[in-house]
Amino acid sequence: MKKIALIILLALTRLVSWAADVEYYSEPVFKVGEKATFNLYYNWGFVWIHAGDVHFKTQERTYNNEKAIGLLVAGTSTSTFDKMYCIRDSFESYVNPATMRPVFYREAKHEDSYFAALSYTYSEKNNGVDAHMHRYKRRKLDDKHIALDKNTSDLIYSCYNFRNLNTEKLAVNQTVPFNMLFDDDIYNLGLTFKGKTTVKLKNGKKYNALKFVPKLITGDLFKKENDMVIYVSDDMNHVPLLIEAKIKVGSVKAMLADYTNAKYPITSLIK
Repeated sequence: MKKIALIILLALTRLVSWAADVEYYSEPVFKVGEKATFNLYYNWGFVWIHAGDVHFKTQERTYNNEKAIGLLVAGTSTSTFDKMYCIRDSFESYVNPATMRPVFYREAKHEDSYFAALSYTYSEKNNGVDAHMHRYKRRKLDDKHIALDKNTSDLIYSCYNFRNLNTEKLAVNQTVPFNMLFDDDIYNLGLTFKGKTTVKLKNGKKYNALKFVPKLITGDLFKKENDMVIYVSDDMNHVPLLIEAKIKVGSVKAMLADYTNAKYPITSLIK
């Protein structure tokens, strides 16, 4: 199944809310050096295939001779799945450590014979943000400016920013709207908090978790708006644990395989 890594990446990053009554922690819940690896699985019929892996990490960067935090995500298909569809994708958002706002974003997608590259350079203006986009896609170059409000940003920054959400302030079945810049479009979606549960992963570890159902864009991939469930750790780290999604042909899962250099104790782990 094509673009499984991108589907899961979208799942992992469609978790940012911007409602006025939602509270965020003043300090980020992640630190430089944090790493997380997710295994991607695709099911068609009765067989689950290990299709690929996605690696998240935070690292020190420099942008315009200033210190920055790099939020890096890289997705690759397994050698077995390469025979069906080869994926080598990378995404990175550069963040100003003083303001924790994004200043630059880049992505490169190499999927079989398809290649595309895109970048945004952010400039804050008045009450909004200008995203200067450079894009190479289908052998065509695009250069344009996209006007954003300060509550809309790229995939990767959105993922990390969501983790700063104070989930203790959310009521069960509360839906929070969120905005995301994807390619040159802005999507206005929503995320519903479904309460607390437990999750057991393939590595045998069991966690206390928070359950969310995002509103999806139906069409080529999804039949229904609620065909995805996302579980994150019920502790201060708010790291994603498991994503389950139904797609038009089969279903997919992203499961946390390894997590190191957490900023806070992993109290959600059930021993």
